[in-house]
Amino acid sequence: MKKTVSLRFLVTLVCFFTAAAVAVTTMLFTFVIVPKREGALFDHNQKMLEIRDLVERYYTGELDEEYVRECLAMGYVAGLNDKYADYITPDMAEESMNQLYGLNTGIGVQVTAHPDNMSILVLEVHRDSPAHKAGVQPKDEIIRLDGQNVSELGYSEALAYIKSIPLGNKMKTVLLRDGKEIEMELELTQFVTQSVFYRVIDNVGYVQITTFNDSSVDQFTDAIDDLVKQNVEGIIFDLRGNGGGTLLSVYHMVDYLIPEGLAIEVKYKDPANSQTYLSGPEDVDIPMVVLTDESTASASELFTQALKDYDKAISVGRTTYGKGVVQRTFSLSDGSLVRFTVAKYYTANGTCLDGIGVIPEIKIEWTEEELRYRLLKGIEVDKDFLKAMEHLKTQKS
Repeated sequence: MKKTVSLRFLVTLVCFFTAAAVAVTTMLFTFVIVPKREGALFDHNQKMLEIRDLVERYYTGELDEEYVRECLAMGYVAGLNDKYADYITPDMAEESMNQLYGLNTGIGVQVTAHPDNMSILVLEVHRDSPAHKAGVQPKDEIIRLDGQNVSELGYSEALAYIKSIPLGNKMKTVLLRDGKEIEMELELTQFVTQSVFYRVIDNVGYVQITTFNDSSVDQFTDAIDDLVKQNVEGIIFDLRGNGGGTLLSVYHMVDYLIPEGLAIEVKYKDPANSQTYLSGPEDVDIPMVVLTDESTASASELFTQALKDYDKAISVGRTTYGKGVVQRTFSLSDGSLVRFTVAKYYTANGTCLDGIGVIPEIKIEWTEEELRYRLLKGIEVDKDFLKAMEHLKTQKS
């Protein structure tokens, strides 16, 4: 098998809930420290200076200079009219970068809102997480947190409450499993995010990738190696709800699957900075299918199209989001971050997916009611999954 350079960081930061999000960006995160500019007066600052002068003369309220500076930075980034641009304050910068590295804080579960009662429905439990060690299982419902009913708090507010608990503290949790309540204490610790979940179903490997980050690469290659050893007759990659991630991680994962050739081309404002990513000579020779939906975006679309370009896979489901641009994150002198679009990426066949998306060979229609209960019912009765299985069985015959 092809070997890749390990990107696993020797750290132990925790993963909080991985919720499916549209258009999480394909990013590079090489940092450029922007120096302070003393005494420089730019034309675009003149209006701000005039406003400040008027405020100092006439404003009767209390002025928080630090807050004003943060708002100015946010406003400038918003003025780029780049829907993927973002300004991240110094106190949020570490958490933002940890997510790109595959690190975070939380109890270590992948969740969604229960369609009936809006409790916290556990979809997956991250290995070596507090939830895993305490015995939390998929399909458990988290119904109370420190005596507070999740139904009364609200789903989003309940997640925010968990996230607000200081690292190392314990939270009294009540789960509902098979109609019975189970009490346990969960300690918020730090560990590496699990973003690749896999298992074998009817001799077919099912691999769900929730995001693309540095820690995803080793998890992915380990999963593929194990499935190959088990001699599965096909692999189904589930990228529904995967909003993307980092460019280098998806490149390494694609490189593991496709034969020698062009994997990705990235074109910047300055053509001299354009980059070409080539795959190595080894590949994985197993029939593959990729499950997609309208929330499959950015790095997920690149992954899907790369397999299609080399006739490694077809896609099943719905047309993807259509994001073919790359963001870069820059570190500023005060520890804050600014992120905006710096390039477009192209797949091996020369396609930029921006505004187009990946159109599946096999389209599956879902009703709103079916989509509402899709995650609760499980993968074994999932319409996209069943159609992918049918295709793979046909390939075998």
